[in-house]
Amino acid sequence: MSEIFISYARSTAVAAREVAQALRSQGFEVWMDEQLAANRSFADAIEERLGSADAVVVIWSTEAVRSPWVRSEASRALEVGKLVQLRLDAARLPMPFDQIHCADLSAWPVDAGSPHWRAVLDGLAAVTGAQQVAKPAPSAPARLPQEILPPGERPTLSRPGRPSIAVLPFKNLSADPEQEYFADAISEELVTALSRWHWFFVIASDSSSTYKSREVDLKRVGQELGVRYLLDGSVRKVGNRVRVTAQLVDVAGGSHVWADKFDRELVDILALQDEITEKVVAAIEPAMLHSEGSRIVRKSLTDYSALDCFHRGMWHLNRVSLEGYTIALSLFREAVARDSELSLGHIGLSRILYGGAVFGWSPQPPEDLREARASAQAAISLDSGDACAFFASSGASMYLGDHGGALAEAQRSISLNPNFAPGQVRLGQVLIFSGRPSEAIAPLERGIRLSPYDSQLAVMLDSLALAHYQARDYEQAVVYAQAAMHQRHLDGSVLLAASLAQLGRTREAFEVMPPARRDQASAQRPMAAPYANPAHLEHLREGVRLARNQSPS
Repeated sequence: MSEIFISYARSTAVAAREVAQALRSQGFEVWMDEQLAANRSFADAIEERLGSADAVVVIWSTEAVRSPWVRSEASRALEVGKLVQLRLDAARLPMPFDQIHCADLSAWPVDAGSPHWRAVLDGLAAVTGAQQVAKPAPSAPARLPQEILPPGERPTLSRPGRPSIAVLPFKNLSADPEQEYFADAISEELVTALSRWHWFFVIASDSSSTYKSREVDLKRVGQELGVRYLLDGSVRKVGNRVRVTAQLVDVAGGSHVWADKFDRELVDILALQDEITEKVVAAIEPAMLHSEGSRIVRKSLTDYSALDCFHRGMWHLNRVSLEGYTIALSLFREAVARDSELSLGHIGLSRILYGGAVFGWSPQPPEDLREARASAQAAISLDSGDACAFFASSGASMYLGDHGGALAEAQRSISLNPNFAPGQVRLGQVLIFSGRPSEAIAPLERGIRLSPYDSQLAVMLDSLALAHYQARDYEQAVVYAQAAMHQRHLDGSVLLAASLAQLGRTREAFEVMPPARRDQASAQRPMAAPYANPAHLEHLREGVRLARNQSPS
């Protein structure tokens, strides 16, 4: 009787047992082990079975292959040179294989034409329900997976429909070889953090890590991995300081999108790793968004896909202008019309609808706010793991006066993606209008720290100024209101005037009050100030009245 050894990760135990049951029904004796999740070496376990088992079935899950230990052990096992690999189509397996990354059938030490090999193939044909599994030619060499082939010899891949990025292993330029692990950790963390964004595709690190310690042509790497963008970087340690550099390259378009360097004291290695990851990821997402919007404008409107409409719409949304609002609204509606299953189209439509209501561009604010929330909920139903969808829904809920719903959605947004700067700012805004301005300061500061060059930085600074104003810290409110005014190149600011007036600097307050507002009865459009407690809105109006009523004489 042929003996088969099955090794698997614990997360795929059920699937592995079903494979074993199906093979036993074909007359095989099956040995099972959880070696992928055990402490001893997976490769050693395989070698241990080479002399006793006729074949080994190795099963691992998407979750398991993300582990650096599993990847390194699996690679080492492949390099033993005794594996003959057959990839199975997971969709054909009549078992819960939706979580399975791949199943590898490997036979040793017999050649590919042996009766043992034929028996195992026939058994797996029964498992998969296939009529026949092709028998490899006895003289054919083992077919290596693409990631085992050296760079430059791999076939090129077509790029996916959405923007795509790969993180190349960061280079260790230090004299200290122990810093290698730090460079590897940075690369791993960047892949994980970038994967939290759902509008672009991120290559798994087990594919990009095969380029480690190699001199590569970035354009060729982009073709082999099928990506438009590559993130490349290095780590250099000198004394007790470390410098991390990173650059984002559009390999398809042949241009640099973003680059930066970070010099830090090497005190707490984990804290430094988190900080570098946070700053790089927070900078990359808006840079890619801007690059996509700029790239698409070169296409003919008749050639736009639904995704193109979304990216171009975001480019116009970030202009924060009446003209941008009008164009973006049309593009987002077109995105939804072309592909109602694209969650990004619904997210963009929601954001522009409540943005138009808040900035006074919408002719029907209440109706648009209700449609904005419906659009955001549609996005959530299509992709419940997208932080942007909850961010959009939180905004619509907040401006509709549903502060409890807005708070829960804002918290859900940043739990899905802590590095999502707009999500942090949204949480702060909801806390302000819920009557908790002191609590709003921390997330607002974090949002600005995550995206210090954001296209909507003025709005973010305005929100932070408002939080300080409502917390009665008028000095800080003045600081951030001035910064916001500088960002927008304005001659006057209502919030700055109110803050100065509360400090008793009424003459200065009158001078910075926009002339068009000096004769108005209210400080803001009610739609833009959805306070749960009317007393907080009255507090703001009080400061405006003090500023407006002061004569400059």
